[in-house]
Amino acid sequence: MLGRNKGYIMVFASTMFFYLMTVLVKFITLGGNIPGTQVSFFRFFIGFIIVNIGMMKNGYNIKMVNKKAVLSRATLTSLAILLFFIVIQYSTTTKANIYHLTYPIFVAALGPFFLSDERWTSKNIIGVLISFGGIILISGMGFGTFQTVDILGIVLGTVAGLGIISLREARKTDNPNTILFYLMIVGLIITVIPFGNTFNMPSSIEWFYIIGMGTFSYLGQYTLTHSFKYVKAVEGSLISQSRIFVSALCGALFLGEELTTLMIAGGLLIFTGIVLVSMERPKKKAPAAPKIS
Repeated sequence: MLGRNKGYIMVFASTMFFYLMTVLVKFITLGGNIPGTQVSFFRFFIGFIIVNIGMMKNGYNIKMVNKKAVLSRATLTSLAILLFFIVIQYSTTTKANIYHLTYPIFVAALGPFFLSDERWTSKNIIGVLISFGGIILISGMGFGTFQTVDILGIVLGTVAGLGIISLREARKTDNPNTILFYLMIVGLIITVIPFGNTFNMPSSIEWFYIIGMGTFSYLGQYTLTHSFKYVKAVEGSLISQSRIFVSALCGALFLGEELTTLMIAGGLLIFTGIVLVSMERPKKKAPAAPKIS
């Protein structure tokens, strides 16, 4: 029981670390000097340093077994993080976090196309439909408040979901450190393209925020990864989704972000749908051995 409580605390800590990361991204981009594209580059640069320090300690293992899966994971996740930071810049931390956390819905909807062990069930289909109802409310689709950044937010959730599908395939054959190494390499390449030669030198306070952003990002990933030693995958995933409510509440209380009835209803629908698609399928019982008379 003590171990499980420790796991719960670590998962919730990761939720707070990831949320604090998004707040710092918002602070960095508020002044207009450092765009979200450049912040995402710094995120991968800091991650690249940390991953290499770890590999220096534990030995380099950069040989890919399933190149397609590893590089797909790296490309899709890099694009998702780039989109995430852009949405934070042009929208609110609340909406950006909610859009990012819709990825389980796209895993459930698209997984059967790519993964042999995934299939559509009535529970999954209902969960996906409920969550898409929430996405419609959050984005303002049909209410006259739908903007370009909302399109990017929906694309963000889709790309992040495809990244998770690629990760599941890559983990069947490749070492986690190998996958992380190529994620950081590809991330650096993809995120340096948008700003090219227009690199803006951060101010002292912006450097402080950037280092904090990278630190919270690492702490979030570290606590989330290690928490699954103590809690079940479903429990951990659902606690992680509490960032939907943390971002909405903290955004309204501390950042002055608007929290409308539509956003609250949309967040609840998305969370409900994710709960449905995340529930473990009942395991089939093995046939009873024949009695010997």
